[in-house]
Amino acid sequence: MAFAIDMAKRLAARLPAAARVSLGAGLYAGLASYGMFAGLAAEQASAGAMAQAVAAMGREPPVVAGAPADAVARGWREFGSPAVLFEVASQPAPPLVWTVPAPPPPVDDAPPAPPAETQPAPAPPAPAPPPPPPAPGAGLNTAPMDAASQALFNDTNRRRMANGLPPLHANGLLTGIARIRSQDMADHNYFAHVSPVTGDDAFRLMDRYGVPFGWAGENLAKNNYPDREAVSVADEALWNSAPHRENILNPHFTDGGIALVVDASGMSYFTIVFTGP
Repeated sequence: MAFAIDMAKRLAARLPAAARVSLGAGLYAGLASYGMFAGLAAEQASAGAMAQAVAAMGREPPVVAGAPADAVARGWREFGSPAVLFEVASQPAPPLVWTVPAPPPPVDDAPPAPPAETQPAPAPPAPAPPPPPPAPGAGLNTAPMDAASQALFNDTNRRRMANGLPPLHANGLLTGIARIRSQDMADHNYFAHVSPVTGDDAFRLMDRYGVPFGWAGENLAKNNYPDREAVSVADEALWNSAPHRENILNPHFTDGGIALVVDASGMSYFTIVFTGP
């Protein structure tokens, strides 16, 4: 009988509420014929089932007053043993859920896309051309010679022509180089072909300022005679010195420039620069 009750409970769990009521009433009547009964909620048992139970037992079964529809009907102790008859549920049993596996993702049968066309990287821009070299003599003072310098230049050309050589052409670039040299000697109180302060000489200066030459030379003179005599004294001193006379009469020289600078003490510094192709 316990097996029958257990099976009834298993079957009832799969049935809706209405079917459970019918099954409960029937099972109630069946158990009553075996001399056992159980208390059920009054609204769950049909009148026919009640009548059958009364005929079998000779008495009405007890009614569990106010039992809710989803309460568990417990057996009433009779004849020294309990019987749990049936569970009545007013709520439907949880529905059975069937899970269906998701379909596999669609297979892409399309052919692979062709590789994207690539363009060669543009060539880097050509480097900018170097700036043009400065014009020869840029930054030099190429103004015409002053009167004293021009007088010494004329004396030098007379000596050249007296010895069968053409006169020198006055060259503003060479005059500018001569001005730098005379000014440096006057400023730093020295008398030499190489500056002890800057290390420059006439040849380095010509290279720096872009003065072209194939042949080049320099004559220096200084004295503290008054202005009207300083030029003639310088000319005589240069002519009477063999190395300086060689420069004056050098046939390779074609151009010249002379500058005079007088320092604060009255010392006159003459510089003559010669060049030739």
